[in-house]
Amino acid sequence: MVSGLQNIISKLKALTTSQEAKVNAIVKNAAQPIINDAQSQINSRTGNLRASIGFIERNKRYKSVVIIGPRTYGGWKGQHAYLIAGGWQRLKHDGSTTTVPGNDFMAKAFNQNATSVKNSIEQQLTALLKKQLK
Repeated sequence: MVSGLQNIISKLKALTTSQEAKVNAIVKNAAQPIINDAQSQINSRTGNLRASIGFIERNKRYKSVVIIGPRTYGGWKGQHAYLIAGGWQRLKHDGSTTTVPGNDFMAKAFNQNATSVKNSIEQQLTALLKKQLK
């Protein structure tokens, strides 16, 4: 084993645990355009679905994972997001059905902003690493 390798490994581990909050903040700031774009693509009368789109933070097990979507827990009212995204069939009184087309707002927002979010995260993480390694 190379002398001092264990010391370097322990310092890198300490660096990653001490900077976890900064990394999470970088990822959340970079992913904000996806949320803004998804909210702008929703036409709703009440605004509940638009307000429910954000960062989903229910499971603390995956601390370094950022999940974006309609929140359905607590006071959020995004339970009908799957209907808006996928569409549905409306049954009429005479027995016929009308298909209401879907608007997959989350996929559109992600696809439009994926490269800019990735580039932003890469730039900010590179700057953080350079700052910490100096």
